[in-house]
Amino acid sequence: MIIREAILDDAPAIQKINISSLDYHFPLDKTIQQLKKILSLPNSKIFVAVFNNEVIGYIQMSDYENTYHESLKNIITLAVDGNHQDEGVGSKLIEHAEKWAKEDGSMGIRLVSGFERDSGHKFYEKHGYEIRKKEINYIKWWNK
Repeated sequence: MIIREAILDDAPAIQKINISSLDYHFPLDKTIQQLKKILSLPNSKIFVAVFNNEVIGYIQMSDYENTYHESLKNIITLAVDGNHQDEGVGSKLIEHAEKWAKEDGSMGIRLVSGFERDSGHKFYEKHGYEIRKKEINYIKWWNK
């Protein structure tokens, strides 16, 4: 397995993982548009795990800057194809992302994980992440 930066051609695999692993049914054409946008952002990265020439997982990271603590990176998404879970793919992705975050001058990594994602919580705790606070995630859509 190798970890590398994502490219636009990874969009179909990322979309498949989003559906199978996260239950996010976002159309492929919009996945391509979003991936193209994300890949052009400064200090935002998507790393993919590739096994036998197939993308089997990915992690999306970005800057997390605010006025009340040091610079952090934010894990936006960490997802592994259901057929490859419990094989160390997520661990390799998070280790790679942490290395990049340190090299980029970040003081740590933060993330938000849904209340119902118990296996994800255990995974993050196993990797040294601590619960800082519980919160409710709000969203307001335009034109929906």
